[in-house]
This record gives sequence, C-alpha cells and structure tokens, in this order.
Amino acid sequence: MSDGSIPGINPGPSADSAGNTQDIEVMTFHGDQYMIPALHVFGKCHLISEFEKISFIGEGSFGAVYKAKEKQTSKIVALKKLKFQKEESIPRSFPREANILQTLKHDNVIKFLGVAVGRSFDSTYIILEFCPYELSKVTDDELARIEINHAHIKCIMYQLFYGLKYLHENFILHRDLNVNNILFTENGILRIAGFGNCRPTSKDDLTPNPVSRGYSAPELLFGATKYSTAIDIWSAGCIFAELLLKRPLFKSDSDNNMISKLVDLLGSPNETRWPGFSHLPLTEKYELRAQPYNRLTFKFNNQPPTCIALLHKIFLYDPNRRITAGKCLVNSYFIDRPTACTPESLVALLKKPDEI
Repeated sequence: MSDGSIPGINPGPSADSAGNTQDIEVMTFHGDQYMIPALHVFGKCHLISEFEKISFIGEGSFGAVYKAKEKQTSKIVALKKLKFQKEESIPRSFPREANILQTLKHDNVIKFLGVAVGRSFDSTYIILEFCPYELSKVTDDELARIEINHAHIKCIMYQLFYGLKYLHENFILHRDLNVNNILFTENGILRIAGFGNCRPTSKDDLTPNPVSRGYSAPELLFGATKYSTAIDIWSAGCIFAELLLKRPLFKSDSDNNMISKLVDLLGSPNETRWPGFSHLPLTEKYELRAQPYNRLTFKFNNQPPTCIALLHKIFLYDPNRRITAGKCLVNSYFIDRPTACTPESLVALLKKPDEI
C-alpha cells in the first residue's frame, strides 16, 4: 500500500432495489417535476406494508430512522421516515435527497434502495441499506471498546476522503458531515449517510450555515451564501480531529462561542489570512479579539508530523486554499507508517461490547 490506498475500497455497483414493487398513482410536489414513482427505478415505488419495522435507530433533523425487514425476502434495510412540518405536504428536501441518492454509486456512499409510501403523505420513507455500525460510537470514550490508533484512523479517513472525492467530482455538496452521519457495513466499509441537506454545487445563493455547528466551516459561520465543496473538507477535518482527540474539536452552544473557539485555535481571521473575509455578511456582527497565533501544532503536539501537516492544510480560513479530497488521498499521512488497516480490521473497533 505504498500509495496509501486501502484494499477492498472501490466504487461500488448500483444498489439493487429492495423486494417487489407495485405501481401507484403519480404525484407532483410543490409544483416541481418530482414524482414519487420517478424517484424509484422505472416509475415504480414500494408500499410501506411490504416492510416490518424491527427497531428504532435514531432521529435527525430530517426524520426518524428504523431498522426494518422486507417481508418477502427477509432483507434488512433502513427506513428513513420523512419529518413533516405543519401544513406541509411533502418536505422540499425529499425529492432532492432521493433524486441525488439514486444517482450515487460508490462504495463509500450509502446505497439508496427506493421509496416506500403508505396511505398518506406523512407516511413516506426513503429506503436505504442497513449499516450496523456508526462512527459516533468510536469517538465516544464511554462507548469505545478498543483504543483507536493511527492504522484505524487512516482507514476511516481514507475512505471518507475517497467518498467525498466522488461526491465533489459529481458536483454534490453533502453539507452535514459529522460523526453521526458516518456509518459502516458489517465488513467495515465506510458509508457517508445523512443526505437530507445535500445540494448540487451552484453559483446561486445557498442556505447559510446548514451544517451542524461543531463541524461548520468558518465561511458558513460568517454568513456566506456562496460556498464550495471546501465546507465538506472542513467538516471532514473536524471528524479527523475528533478521532485523534477522542472528543469533538469544537463543541459550542452558540455561533458566537464557536467563532471564539476558532480564534483561540487558528488566530483571528483577516484579509491577509482570508482574502474577501471583510465582505462576508456577518463579519461586523462579531467582535473578534486580536489573536495572531495558529495553535494547531500545539493542540496536536503528540501526533506525527505528517498528521499535523495535513490538519494545517484542512483548517485554513480561506476556502480557496483548503486542500481537496483528492489531494488528501495522496497526502504523506496516508503513506507513512503505520499504514491503514483493512476495513475488516475496523469491525472489532466498531462493535459494541455485547456484540463480541
């Protein structure tokens, strides 16, 4: 693995649809040209009655997720039930998320299996492959069973950057990367999930600050409505740091406090460090104290030099200078020893004690 690559990680085939399908009435949402059957292959859609819920997995900002079984085949899947706001027919994020997911075919991206509907709009689900492990259990000291090391971290981060490279080359912004949205198959293959906030890259204005605060790039915190794939790289860097520290790099209950923590670690943003900074919408909202020092090296002083160097390339205020996912993959950190473990070797790390 002298090139830093990890065995067994390749762009995956398209996802097979789950079970049988039945034709249902075509429906259009919000006047757009999205229709539920069009979100599944060949104009067909599943009925929720084809599935049996097994257990509740969790709930995010875009809906609850259940472990379920397809009755006819006994295939285990994840059902993501859409969250409806008052007086809303179908959430606007749903057609976008489903349409984007069905086009993505890569080993490190969650596999879309279709759409399931019940008798009413508020019983609408996205069907995804079921992944038994999540990264948040590894970064939580109380839940972690095995001490994580650089071989583990390199395997995790290489897969994450590989998936991001694919998304970004296909002009997709994830916009909500965090440890809760990083899942793993039973064989240790990383899957990027949580696409409720995803968007195609655009020259038009986008929603400001869509990312979970602790993983939010500085341009979002300062109100940018035009931003790039660099926001995902910053979020991935926060995940990287969390694996190294075994705790979140930035934990904050307000944007003001979050910016204060950025300044503590990286120094004060200015036009020298970040050309165009003074023109961001919220620059005048915050009183930024003078702090000239970048303290990343001090913060991670027990880490290998190549690891610290990669962190410096990720945590740049200027998004135009931030490293890309593709360049991360060929960075010296992934080539230096210890090399990345195999995905299969991650499984013992990912399992809960009662699963051994």
